[in-house]
Amino acid sequence: MTGSSADVMLTIDGQAVPGDAGEYPVLNPARPSEVVLHAPSSSPAQVDRAVRSAANAAAAWAALPFEECAQLVIAAGAAAFEAASGLAPSLTRENGKVLGESQFELATIGGMTEMFAAMAEVALAPGGGPGAARVEYEPFGVVAALLPFNWPVSVLISKLAPALLSGNVVVVKPPPTCPGTVLQVAQAFAAALPPGVVNTVNGPGVEVGEALVTHPDVAMVSLTGGPRTGRAVMAAAARHLTPVLLELGGNDAAIIGPDVEPNEALAGALLDAAWLTSGQVCMALKRLYVPERRLREFVDALTNRAATTVVGDGLAPETTHGPVHTAQAAAFAEELLAEAAAEGTRVHRPGSVREEDREAGGHFVAPAIVDNPGRQQRIVTEEQFAPVLPVLTYSGIDDAIEAANDSVYGLGASVWTDDDILADSVAERLQAGTVFRNAHGPGALDPNVSFGGWKQSGIGREFGTDGIIAYTRQRAVLPTRPLPGP
Repeated sequence: MTGSSADVMLTIDGQAVPGDAGEYPVLNPARPSEVVLHAPSSSPAQVDRAVRSAANAAAAWAALPFEECAQLVIAAGAAAFEAASGLAPSLTRENGKVLGESQFELATIGGMTEMFAAMAEVALAPGGGPGAARVEYEPFGVVAALLPFNWPVSVLISKLAPALLSGNVVVVKPPPTCPGTVLQVAQAFAAALPPGVVNTVNGPGVEVGEALVTHPDVAMVSLTGGPRTGRAVMAAAARHLTPVLLELGGNDAAIIGPDVEPNEALAGALLDAAWLTSGQVCMALKRLYVPERRLREFVDALTNRAATTVVGDGLAPETTHGPVHTAQAAAFAEELLAEAAAEGTRVHRPGSVREEDREAGGHFVAPAIVDNPGRQQRIVTEEQFAPVLPVLTYSGIDDAIEAANDSVYGLGASVWTDDDILADSVAERLQAGTVFRNAHGPGALDPNVSFGGWKQSGIGREFGTDGIIAYTRQRAVLPTRPLPGP
């Protein structure tokens, strides 16, 4: 790792501090016997100090004029971007993702604060004059930001910027399995702001998150994570009826229109949408529906493309897909694949694991194309979160829409066709918070448009002006009426 474990500190009240509950090892998913760093661990008492530090800074921060607040946040983003230079190998070693993706993730820091500042200026603009009806947007106060492992630095900034620009202060909890890069970037971000405006806590168990979410001075919780964590956070927040913003998992379906013929470029686009971060993205393509008559063509095209994948250590230049993040995730994916095969479904796994990595004990999952499984097999109904793609058939477009909607999730979905009328008709019937056309996943998102899930995929919206307003309490001021006369 760039720097030593001593460089990875918590930030509380503007100071870099060690965890008062000691340290714990963070392991390399490609070589689990390798300790990447010893991460600081917080006690509940340290969580309390972090929240109280934020609470003490809240009033002064909320009182800043928007222009001054925006300048400070943009400067903090620039400091974080500079601090992230050279940290990509560190992120790969603690996360598992390929180096190019780590470099891209850290590069996103560069323009994010400016983008959010422009959106916030629009979203929070006062409306109406003296005596007129208007809606005012006030900060909650202390926001708890809980981050996922898959894109932790990018999500860090996408929570910090809108929360701060809305006048809130923040306590960040990184993913415990890969906190190092997040803590270093957050420390640089916090150093450019008044003490207490941004604080960090961390720890390997559930105690830190529970202490943070249930703290009486935490006024809002923003989580990106899995449905199980979302339920636990929502239940904990209910103790004080603390509002929650939850961006959770998905089981995104993609429908290939009857007019579309498979080709190498399309197969590549579909697998890129499915297997970014080795399939560990909430809005990744996870179920593909193709016309019955084209099943063999699509399976062959996808399998041929999958044959070019190389699974291994994310730092190796030939690696196209790193390990999944944990041993449990790898075991779950293999369990789903074995179960599908046992039920008579053909599973194509033409990719390879790097020879140098085969004996390392890494959490490697060879990419799999699952050939027309039953619609109720778990490989279809559950979120695989691995480089796995079930390819299913439909008899007509109504059948495809019904199958796509047959899920407890509703994060994203996509329709692939050159027929604009068909695309609009399908899109308006898909039960998902975001519908992509001829694309799917993070690379196709427009940060100026709000994003969020339906059903068990979340509560609330992120990005766009709606994502700014999500970090505010709204006050309706009604128009002035004449005083009652005598």
